[in-house]
Amino acid sequence: MQEKMLKVNDIATVLRCSVKKAYTIVHQNDFPKITIGRVYYIPESAFEKWIQKYTGKEYKID
Repeated sequence: MQEKMLKVNDIATVLRCSVKKAYTIVHQNDFPKITIGRVYYIPESAFEKWIQKYTGKEYKID
């Protein structure tokens, strides 16, 4: 089984924020990502878990 991988533009679309804000979120230590070179890949299932974890809570950006 191969999991769908999202990119930062996908994260911005789902969260309805700017790409710049999405990069800020992706750079956080607790955000699930795989970094290959300078490209970020986010496993879709891990992103969904992250959303569930912070639903109804404030997400503070360092």
